[in-house]
Amino acid sequence: GFIMPTFHIIAGSFVLLFGIVVLCFSKGQSKHRVTGNLFFVSLLAMVLSVPNLLENPVMAILSAYYGTTAWAIVLRKEKSTGIFEIVAMISIAIISIILFDVVLTSTSLTPTFTFILSAWAIVAALSALLDLNMILRGGLSGKHRIARHAWRTCCALLGAVMSFSANTDDYWPDFVNNNILIYLMIGVLVFWVFRILFTKWFEKSINTFKSSMSIKMLFRR
Repeated sequence: GFIMPTFHIIAGSFVLLFGIVVLCFSKGQSKHRVTGNLFFVSLLAMVLSVPNLLENPVMAILSAYYGTTAWAIVLRKEKSTGIFEIVAMISIAIISIILFDVVLTSTSLTPTFTFILSAWAIVAALSALLDLNMILRGGLSGKHRIARHAWRTCCALLGAVMSFSANTDDYWPDFVNNNILIYLMIGVLVFWVFRILFTKWFEKSINTFKSSMSIKMLFRR
């Protein structure tokens, strides 16, 4: 029908909008949290409205996995896990196996799609291993917790960007590479992971947050 594809396009547009906006706000700000929640709701709406969801749910599940695990890690207390993380790990492991099977057995894939599916399969396998590591450690804390939130949010947004680029291929000017948004999104992902894990950004952010909270408490007295 006409309604479901239209709703899917609208939801996808909101995913891109809120995803881009959430990256502009500082981590921990109320605006970042509100926009992040709107991004998550839009993502679920987009996933559930995929026109051929029942026929080919793999990529939809992939997007839902990264969105929900990014959202869940900031809702949970530090150093804690639960049944959700176990189900998520099993789900992404299965998705990885399915993607690898498609790459290895399909004879109709173009080199471009073979590369894309192989990349997602590898990332999915890595995600499953990281999930297992987190479960065995009893959860994450500090900058590793925030890094998990950041890169999985970027992966969820990357899926939406790739879909947008593929479906608007005919509308891009000849002098503009329609994959430019994909390259930019990958760059954003690498930038945030590096910044969180290998610079003093996280420590400075914590100190700034504590200072602002102290000032607020002082004025409340």
